[in-house]
Amino acid sequence: MKLTFNKMFLAVLNAATFFATENGAAAEAKKVRFCNKEYDMDTGIVEFQFGNGKTLPLDTNELPEDTQKQLMLHGTSQKVGDSFAGVKGDFAAGIQAAQDTINQLLAGIWKADREGDAKPRLAELAEAIARIKGVDLEKATKAVEAADEKSRKDWRSNLQVKSVIATLRSEKAAKALAEAAEKAPELDVNFG
Repeated sequence: MKLTFNKMFLAVLNAATFFATENGAAAEAKKVRFCNKEYDMDTGIVEFQFGNGKTLPLDTNELPEDTQKQLMLHGTSQKVGDSFAGVKGDFAAGIQAAQDTINQLLAGIWKADREGDAKPRLAELAEAIARIKGVDLEKATKAVEAADEKSRKDWRSNLQVKSVIATLRSEKAAKALAEAAEKAPELDVNFG
């Protein structure tokens, strides 16, 4: 009886695993983006195209003037804020990124070349690849800079590369902490 129960249990488990895998694969294949957003600079119309086929248009010219101004200010705040979102507490880098974006907007440039933003990421990727492949950093840097964006994206999504990048960031944070600790005054705490 015990053997039969085990066989039944395994059969049910296998069926459940197959069902979950098949349904998961089908759901993954059918996965659509929840909503695409597009706008037309000439007409001022913004469209929200939902994954179920429903599209909601908004003609921004029909909005009250105060609302148009509010949207402009919100967009400006968001655009400049996005420029320093990834600096992780580095005030100098954040201020520089914000100033660069403000200068670009004042010059009429909406979407500037992001090469400056990409340099630290490319350097980090190159260093990870150099460690993994056991080559010098200069050779890895040349390979990363010569690669197309698809290759770089594939490399960044590699689990080994992700792990090494996490290690690099951890090492950088530990070094910064050690340097800050050297400069910090002695911690004087009275517990009683």
